[in-house]
Amino acid sequence: MPDLTDPLDDAQQCLVDLLWSTFVEHGEFPKFFYVNHHMRHRGHNTIAVLNSFPAVGTVLTHRYRAVGWWGADHNPDNDGLVFLTLAGLYHVRHDPAAEIIRRSLLVFMRDLAQAQDAILDSPFNMPNVDVELATSVKQVDAEGAYIGHAAAIAEREWPGIHYNKGSGTGRLGTLAEADFSTVAEYLVAVTTTLSPPEPPTALPYTEPRALLRAFNFLDVTSELVLGHRLVSRPPMDRSSLLALDVEDEAGFQAGLVVLTDILRDLQVPGRTPTAALGRLEGHLVVQLPAIDQAAIRQAVELLDQIRVLRNSAVHPKPSARILAAHQALGLPFPVRDFTAAWDSVRTHAERALSRVQEEIQAARP
Repeated sequence: MPDLTDPLDDAQQCLVDLLWSTFVEHGEFPKFFYVNHHMRHRGHNTIAVLNSFPAVGTVLTHRYRAVGWWGADHNPDNDGLVFLTLAGLYHVRHDPAAEIIRRSLLVFMRDLAQAQDAILDSPFNMPNVDVELATSVKQVDAEGAYIGHAAAIAEREWPGIHYNKGSGTGRLGTLAEADFSTVAEYLVAVTTTLSPPEPPTALPYTEPRALLRAFNFLDVTSELVLGHRLVSRPPMDRSSLLALDVEDEAGFQAGLVVLTDILRDLQVPGRTPTAALGRLEGHLVVQLPAIDQAAIRQAVELLDQIRVLRNSAVHPKPSARILAAHQALGLPFPVRDFTAAWDSVRTHAERALSRVQEEIQAARP
């Protein structure tokens, strides 16, 4: 299980210190292009450092880590913010301002939890349980010098705080309770709450040709609704692997290679991002404004877990991303039963492709 309080390495600490110093000086977090320039001058690959922080949560929901950013799961937008969470603020050492903000947010969360007790006396009408951040902060920071800084952290501290910037008030976030005396206690609760559950039972795969049919239906629907095909057809001897069972790891990996290659070669217009699967959601939203974007995103993210699973053969060391992929596809880590694993992967892929096809069909003009 990831530990958000583990000491940072030099590159991670460099990034946290850069974000903190900019934040304290300007009262807001910098954007990626600025951070990237500074980190490059210090000899660090910014994207690699960002993705190196321990994270809890899954790619299918939301991830929480010391440093967050605006952008895709692994790639920040050049003009997007890069910001510290309370987990990041935990690693800012020997700075009275950081301590004031940390303590202020803990007080705020305790006030949010206490405000919810009003629900116990109101069985039929939801009472107002909003709490003003400024009131909580002034319990620690009497002059209110850091209210703006605390608000900037609270706005993105979704496990513990659901903050409304417009009203300056908040409610309790994902956590059910928030009676914490230290940030370390809070981060333990966040980790426990957001850590992936045990992998679900592998989905049964009873029809060997279901995945091939899903690709075919998606292709036909795309041609009818969008006017172009989506699926590049591989040679028959390769695509036939999708209908075959496997008995060992070699067969499992061979099937994953074919499946990920088909997904990689989807005929989606554009060049950014490089992977066709990464462009699919944006393309469909442009072509079909009425499409259920959340449903498409969820299906695409699930299909992308197959790529992560394939890559885990090259990088077998467990990481948060690899573990999340196994969990999303119903697999234990490490995989022992490759026959059952292949059945589960095919079933998840078939359902995700079918969901995309159904949403395209439903959104047709």
